[in-house]
Amino acid sequence: MKRRRMNQVPLFSSAGEQANMLVTSNLIDAAWAKIPELQRGQSALPSSVQTMVDHPTPNSTIVVFAPLPDSTQYPLPQGGDLVPYPDFDFLGTKECPSVSINRAALTLFESLKNHLSGLKTELKKRECQLIITGHSLGGSIASLFTLYLLSSMDKESKCRPICITFGSPLIGNFGLQHSHWNSFFLHLVSDKDPLPTLFLPSGRSAPTSSHSQATAYKPFGTYLLCSELGCACFDDPDLILKILTVASSEVAGGLLQVVDYGEILRNLKNRAICKGPQLAGERFAYPFSDGIVMELKTIGIDPAKHNIDTTRMEAEARALAKKTKASDAKELNDIKKYMGR
Repeated sequence: MKRRRMNQVPLFSSAGEQANMLVTSNLIDAAWAKIPELQRGQSALPSSVQTMVDHPTPNSTIVVFAPLPDSTQYPLPQGGDLVPYPDFDFLGTKECPSVSINRAALTLFESLKNHLSGLKTELKKRECQLIITGHSLGGSIASLFTLYLLSSMDKESKCRPICITFGSPLIGNFGLQHSHWNSFFLHLVSDKDPLPTLFLPSGRSAPTSSHSQATAYKPFGTYLLCSELGCACFDDPDLILKILTVASSEVAGGLLQVVDYGEILRNLKNRAICKGPQLAGERFAYPFSDGIVMELKTIGIDPAKHNIDTTRMEAEARALAKKTKASDAKELNDIKKYMGR
C-alpha cells in the first residue's frame, strides 16, 4: 500500500492539462496545415520525401517534410538497422558518448544533404520563430534536420527550431535520450497509427530488422499521445517506450495506413474546449501517481494490466525536484555572494 510521509510535499501530474493546452493552441495546427499543402503540390526533389519552406509572417518560418503518397506502405525499405553517426556525437553524454540512427532514414537524409545544407545556411541568417515539421517518414527527416541545425547552433541563438512531428517512427538509440536539446522536440502519435511502433519488437518491423536492433530504439523529446478518449503529454522515455510497445502489440499484423492527424487535432481540440480544466473538487489521495493512472487510461492504457510502475515515476520526479531545488538554492547563494562583494 502506498504511503506518503506527513511532511512530504505532494507532487502533481499535468500530462493531461499540458496536452489540452497544446492541442488548443495554434502552434500544432499551423505545423500540420502545411503538410497536406505540400503533398498537394508538385514534387520538387527526386526523393520519397518532399520539402517546402513557408514564411507565414515576416518573423516566422515553417520548414515542412512530407512523404510521397506511394511511400506509406513500406516507408523504410532498408529495415531497422541502427548505425553510428559521428555528426551527431555532440549529443553524446558520459553514459552514451555516441549516437546511432536508423540506417534508412539516415541514407535518405544524406541524399538530401546538399539541398538541406543550403537551407541551413539561409535559416542561420534569419531571426525568427522557426518550426520544423514532418509527417510519417517526413517526421524522421524533420527530426534529423533539426538535429543538423542544432549541431552548429550556440545557446545564444535567437532562431532556435521547434520540431513537431506527426506519426513518425523512432529514429535512434539511447544516445538521443539524454541530450539537453530534448525540449525542442514534440511528437504527436495516435494509438491507431502503427508507423511510430515500426521498429519495436512486437511491431511491424521489416524482415531485415533483428530483435536486438529493434530493442535498441529509444524515444526522445516530448510525446503527445492520443486516442479516441483524449490525449496526454509525457517526456519520461521509459514510460513512452512502454506505451508504444503496448500499442505495437495491439496493431501488430495490421497494414500501414494513413492516419488523418488533422481530423484527430480537430476532435481533440473540441473535446478539450468542452471539457475545460480539471475541477478543483477532483482530488486524489496520491496526486502524482493517481494522476498518471488517470492520464494513461485517457489514452487507452491500463497501468495495472501492463505493469507500469507509477511509484517509480513519482520517486524519480521527487529526486529531480530535490536536485533542481538544491541547484536553484546554490545559484541564489552565488548571486548573493556576488552582490555582497
